Amino acid sequence: MERTSKEHAAAEGGKAEETTYKQLINDHYHLSPGFLSPPRDNSVRRLYRTTAMVLLSALLSLALFHTSHASTAPSASPPTDSRLLRFSSDHTEWIPSPALEYLLGFRHIMNSQGRWMPSPPSSIDANIVRKSNNILRDVSDAAIQALAGREGFKVGYIDITDSAGDITQTSTSVSLQAGANLALPYPTVDPAAHPDYKTLAAMVSVSELRNIVSNLSTTFPTRYYRSTNARAPSTWIQSYMSTFTNVSATLFENNFNQPNVISRLSPPGTNTSTATVLLGGHLDSTSQSPSTLAPGADDDASGTAVALHVLSILAKSGWAYTKAKYPIEAHSYAGEEGGLLGSLALARSYKSSGRLIRGMLNLEMVGWQPESTGSSTITVLKDPNSEMSNYMLSVIKAYVPTATVKSTTCGYGCSDHYSFSDAGYPVVCIASYGPNDRNLNPNYHSTTDTIDKLNFERMADFARASLAWVLQVAS
Repeated sequence: MERTSKEHAAAEGGKAEETTYKQLINDHYHLSPGFLSPPRDNSVRRLYRTTAMVLLSALLSLALFHTSHASTAPSASPPTDSRLLRFSSDHTEWIPSPALEYLLGFRHIMNSQGRWMPSPPSSIDANIVRKSNNILRDVSDAAIQALAGREGFKVGYIDITDSAGDITQTSTSVSLQAGANLALPYPTVDPAAHPDYKTLAAMVSVSELRNIVSNLSTTFPTRYYRSTNARAPSTWIQSYMSTFTNVSATLFENNFNQPNVISRLSPPGTNTSTATVLLGGHLDSTSQSPSTLAPGADDDASGTAVALHVLSILAKSGWAYTKAKYPIEAHSYAGEEGGLLGSLALARSYKSSGRLIRGMLNLEMVGWQPESTGSSTITVLKDPNSEMSNYMLSVIKAYVPTATVKSTTCGYGCSDHYSFSDAGYPVVCIASYGPNDRNLNPNYHSTTDTIDKLNFERMADFARASLAWVLQVAS
């Protein structure tokens, strides 16, 4: 059946886009054109197809064999200079550090307009990429696709190298998603039962949100976790939060020079054995030039700012001491862009010490709101805990009715909430848009992710929604 002119145009446009993407990869990684297209002679083409099918079948079998072995039994003796990465609850694999750096470089390929090229993992031809560099010879197809692919802010893996000795967490998947289906002990969402909300919501300050983001994204040219000044943003957050009455702000050291910051409010009669309510955002940033310039205003100074501001409101209002039944913490995670490094270390520390978590709300890129009309857009990520996500949707609709509410999936290793889910805790994450939404901030992971592009009036709705969630969960 002949195609319509519209279908033909769409097909041709798709071919052009694919060709452009492949050409960019060719130019960037110097791949041979022979890897991308078969020979023209018909007899050779038939042989090419047959051989390709045989090779594809063999490669698929090899990849499945490699993945299954890597996921169920990571080597007790890790390869030299390698990182142990978890790509899903049943896929864990040692990746040589040079291969990791090389593959992540694919995520920074831009088009001629200086925009990121859309490259979901499913679009990556692992065989072509593998042939581009010999260091990839033992890396599985799934790992190549996950690392070279680009899905918005999604990290897509968790670096568990530093806890590789914990066999129950690295070699089995039985307990990994223990937090994904926990029954919620929360009360029914009811604004009438929380009259304090209006007073607290009125304390949300656009200027203070801007102040926090400004300090994080302009005072520090980069917050990249491996930069020479990586520690400074953490100590700034600690000093800032220490100015609020009854807030304890402490550093949680990592194996790299950027600590997490734990800001805590402890109501009378509570202690570390009392279940804690968590708010979180990651303090680090990245870009094409992460060591020198990575402002990260939206990703994720915005989410960090909301978490810190909400805790400061709960402190200044006195609500945490008179109404809260549970301690409340605002976490600022380090090294998220390196594979959820800081949040994983903290989540495992809490788990090993028997700490109870009543719920964790993660905030990821909440400042970019490009629509010229209408209200704010708040997206609730559906995974990994559908009950937590549905509860958060109800909270937003009840307490912030003017917001446009969306929901979408993100996938394993999306952001820091996955570290706590893997430790068995109930989690939820909100963002302006999902990782594949057409309205996602096009400046993320670039030197142009700057404060002037954010909408703080709409960002304030995330603070209101977070306050409402805390009232519902911590009362």
